[in-house]
Amino acid sequence: MKFLALPDRDVDHHVVGRLGWDVEPDVVRHPSGRPWILADNLSDWAVRDLSDGTRIAVPEANADPVVAAKINGLATNARIDDIAKSLTLTSFLLVSANGQQRLQGSLSTQRQLFWGVVHGVTLASNSLRVLRETTQPPVDETWLALSLVKALPIHPFARRTPWAGLFSLGIGEWLRIDARGSAQPMRWWAPPASGEDFASSADAVGASLREVVGETIRSGTRRVSADMSGGLDSTSLCFLLADLGADFTTYRTSSMSPWNDETTRAREIARGLRLPLHEFPPLAEQSTAFDLDPDPSPASVAEGPLVWAASRGYLDLLVNEVCRTGAHIHFTGLGGDELFDVVPGLFRALWRENPMAALRRMRRFQLAQKQRLVPLLRGASSRESYRSYFLRVAASIERAVPSRPEDAYSWFPPVVLPRWITTKARSLIVQAFLDAATSLPDPLGRDPLAHQTVESIAFQGKILRQFSEVYRRHEVRWCAPFTDSRVVRAVLRAPASARISDSVDKPLLAATMHGIAPSGFYDKRGRGDFTSDIYAEHQTRRGKLLIEFKDSRLVERDLVERDQIEPILAEPAASDIGLLELEKLVTAERWLRGVD
Repeated sequence: MKFLALPDRDVDHHVVGRLGWDVEPDVVRHPSGRPWILADNLSDWAVRDLSDGTRIAVPEANADPVVAAKINGLATNARIDDIAKSLTLTSFLLVSANGQQRLQGSLSTQRQLFWGVVHGVTLASNSLRVLRETTQPPVDETWLALSLVKALPIHPFARRTPWAGLFSLGIGEWLRIDARGSAQPMRWWAPPASGEDFASSADAVGASLREVVGETIRSGTRRVSADMSGGLDSTSLCFLLADLGADFTTYRTSSMSPWNDETTRAREIARGLRLPLHEFPPLAEQSTAFDLDPDPSPASVAEGPLVWAASRGYLDLLVNEVCRTGAHIHFTGLGGDELFDVVPGLFRALWRENPMAALRRMRRFQLAQKQRLVPLLRGASSRESYRSYFLRVAASIERAVPSRPEDAYSWFPPVVLPRWITTKARSLIVQAFLDAATSLPDPLGRDPLAHQTVESIAFQGKILRQFSEVYRRHEVRWCAPFTDSRVVRAVLRAPASARISDSVDKPLLAATMHGIAPSGFYDKRGRGDFTSDIYAEHQTRRGKLLIEFKDSRLVERDLVERDQIEPILAEPAASDIGLLELEKLVTAERWLRGVD
């Protein structure tokens, strides 16, 4: 499903001539009668006119009876903000009234809007491919340089895309287009206040998850499928699907690591729930993390370097198998770590709740994780604002000053530029940080914990949206209940202490699943580890990688130092961080080869 929204004005022939579609698009018109939405298929859309002349359009509504019912039940005097709150949980909301538009997607950005200006006219779409084919923009080298940075903060740069002149809506924003065709992003997201106790929070999270999953499996009579790695997140969704009486098949891939016991757990759960479990070969046998063969498909090129490209081989197998069994909705546990696990910003929130209790928890955490206690205490007790921290980070990058140890527990992790980037790349990155500092948006939460939760949920939503774009022809609907804004809001109302326990992994999730998950499933144990698979692939491919990188597009663009990168290609730093940094480099290089 793709669409393009036009402003409520006469569009000149220069713009019309650029709107190339594979087939003649369907058209929804503005209340004025001018063309508004061009879409490849309107069969699933719901369009409603209110008595005040407002026209509302929601794609995918007729494919989801719950959303369709909300559309049909709209009161004629309903305010647009109230409509947006109820409908953008799972879909887009497009509104045209008095010559102006409100275009909005989801908090997770799984439903995302992009826009650009052609001959003074703002065009908006849910597909970067549509806008790229319309405007033919060059690669944005600043965006490309930023993509090489490990742990880049997402929120300040969320509006950037891989293409110069094309923009994305920021997290929690909607796009206002006025009668002249000018565009302005507007903030709609406001984090909920915390304060619920642990038990109430678990009940609220459980109710929201049941609502999201229940709506999805009721949206059609066709079979669904689900990931079941044996880890906590995807397996929890399988417990819930089984409890709701869903008919589904489960899928997983394994690891080469002998310490990864998720395979045993997944098989035990599948037997206990009497679920079909389809197991694919180990990830290392399918991974393409260090493969430079480009993906020439227009969707993959338009999306920029795919952050999940290493899993492309596994996803190809998964999608084909899911479609073969007749399932059209696939559940995934993406977002579970972001909602329920310990993240760096947790400790400041713990300190705000109860400093004495926080001290005890941090001491136990520090000993278990072998972290230094003083930086942890300084980070937890810091009151530095988001804006102040970002300005300090921008200045330190400009002056190449090392970060403070306590910054590891602040609004986002310390930003360290790769040592193999060029002077040009460094200048582009520094300028991008300085530009962002002058117009920095407000944080997404009241503290680093809430901000990091929403920011990382948006990152997972981007992955899901790219799944849909790249695998469009397979008609698989990717469903990640943990990224739904109803679930996110319920989690953000919980106390910070609900995320950490000495005896239970993800205690809030464990409490949420009480009564439907086996006793002891969430007890502390080893987590699934796929690092050995990435190392195995690198060992296999590094010889070819060294040869192929001699003709590097990143080097040609003067973003990477050839002399610096060759020894790292052969032997990255003896840590996961060095290998993951190298993976980002290869992903960007592979994408550029597809563009060229």
